[in-house]
Amino acid sequence: MLKDRTRTASAGPYMLVVVLALGCGADSGDDASDLERTFAPERIGTAQVPPSADGDVALLSGETIACVINSYEVQVSCVDRSGAVVGTFGREGEGPGEFESLSDVLGGPDGTVGALDIGNDRFGVYQPSGTLLTEVPLPGAAVGLSPIRRFAETLAGVSISLDPAAVQAGAGPGGYLTLFEVEIASAELLREEEVPPVDAEVECGRILYGFPNPGGGWVFIACEGHLVFVGVGGEPTVVRAPAYTGELPNDRDVAERIEGMSFLASAGIPFDQERLDRYRNTPKNYHLLLGEQIFDEQGRLWIATQRDRDEYSYLDVYVPGDAAFLGTVRVDDRIMGFDLLGSTLVVVVERQLSPENPDGIPERAVDWYDLSEWR
Repeated sequence: MLKDRTRTASAGPYMLVVVLALGCGADSGDDASDLERTFAPERIGTAQVPPSADGDVALLSGETIACVINSYEVQVSCVDRSGAVVGTFGREGEGPGEFESLSDVLGGPDGTVGALDIGNDRFGVYQPSGTLLTEVPLPGAAVGLSPIRRFAETLAGVSISLDPAAVQAGAGPGGYLTLFEVEIASAELLREEEVPPVDAEVECGRILYGFPNPGGGWVFIACEGHLVFVGVGGEPTVVRAPAYTGELPNDRDVAERIEGMSFLASAGIPFDQERLDRYRNTPKNYHLLLGEQIFDEQGRLWIATQRDRDEYSYLDVYVPGDAAFLGTVRVDDRIMGFDLLGSTLVVVVERQLSPENPDGIPERAVDWYDLSEWR
């Protein structure tokens, strides 16, 4: 049963859409003064990467090498900002250095990269050239990693209940999400706790999921562009994202949803035309995906949004302790995932389609941006 779940998970964001049923509508929340607080950093590097259904990316220490998941070949590819390939490793299987279903990559100490294989319920630590350093078994049903997005002596993650009733009951994140922390050297489970219930109300009525704030307290993502910042003492503050527009899906959004639903249909989940029609006519969620929210080294929360994602994409930045919106960073093309380290932002994007793409498949790339002026 677990293997069936992880096969479906290789669809990346689509599994999360189905499992968590993220389908909220909204009215516009534009605020002109907030939308003007947008910074377009300088792009300082780019590297083409293979097509993939997964947009996860890890920026390694040194800030010049990034690693991505190639879901179709069940591999990890590492590139540098000059465009050179540093290493490509992995293949489908259950042996050392093999993957069943990759869901996350993240940076570690001394330029290492970690890979979360939810098909084999383990985490591997590698050199970017592909040398396997160690593998650690994880609690069953692990589906993602903490938004801190780095690892050292320990690894923090999220596991999900495999009981469909717990998800469909809509009781909140505490009903089906559990946090864990594992010591890498010993594989000892150091921490395991349910995401706590949220004593807060949002206008649209639904809190989707939550994660711990490394500075203390919690952050919860809700429907229609709402966020709930919970302080150390448990006091909640509800914020409506100033840059949330409530726009409808564009043609690329719909095509991406059809691709994902078709993949799930091949895995035994029927294609639901009614669900697709609802998606076409419902304003997009504010946030991009579960897992595309990252805390930077200063404790600020970055959220990849669904605004536009055609010519440009946008990341909104918050100060959780103050429950305050700080501003927006704009990048080129269609964002699929991102990572941060020091003054560097890396973004996995799909380029806009052009006559040079007669097959209708956009080029995929990792772009490096310099944030030193903004920080």
